[in-house]
Amino acid sequence: MRFRPGNRRRAVGLTSLIDVIFLLLLFFMLASSFTRYQSLDVSSGNLGGGVDARPAYLRIHAADKLDLNGLPLVKADLPHRLSDLDADTVVAIWSGPRASVQDVVDVMSAARRTGLGTVLVTGK
Repeated sequence: MRFRPGNRRRAVGLTSLIDVIFLLLLFFMLASSFTRYQSLDVSSGNLGGGVDARPAYLRIHAADKLDLNGLPLVKADLPHRLSDLDADTVVAIWSGPRASVQDVVDVMSAARRTGLGTVLVTGK
């Protein structure tokens, strides 16, 4: 009786696997971001804290169209007009349907830089 030699299996080459792992590592290193994002403290109107005085009402209609308490406002004048308010004044920010998230964040950070204590974001 003669036995035929069976097919020998080839060893799996790890060179291509190492190449794939290296490419994945390189991709994820280049795709990730190591910057720290700035955080803004936001209080919601649903907290029910109550406000003694009427808040300053800042509406963002679009990137270049703002108004503070019903008076038109240019974005460049925003820090000056907000610094005229008292430090304990609450600023309620309303964003319109044409305002982007970046517009709201810009206004919030401008309000924080002027030293205002409470910045409220409202939907109505």
